[in-house]
Amino acid sequence: MNPIPNPITVNTGEQERVSKTIDLFFVETKEFIEENYEVDEPYFQIKSGELAYNSTQITDDRITYLSYKDMILASVFETRTEFNYIRYIFFRNLEGFGELAPKK
Repeated sequence: MNPIPNPITVNTGEQERVSKTIDLFFVETKEFIEENYEVDEPYFQIKSGELAYNSTQITDDRITYLSYKDMILASVFETRTEFNYIRYIFFRNLEGFGELAPKK
């Protein structure tokens, strides 16, 4: 599995430049899990949503994550900087996954 990508910052409107990196990050994580653990395909989910402090607030910040049976395996935080750039920060944590699914 490739290492976690370094943070990426792009100009507003250039977010599509990062979409391939995000997709590959989630695909590699999922493939690693499938190759090393006994898992069922239907339990993988990718979800995305806004990050807000309350339900009435609209923000430019969002999180997208890959989960298996509600355990978050990998995530990407998308935040807008004070200079109106978009920053992507990647996280992966597979610790404890073996308790959820046995190794092959």
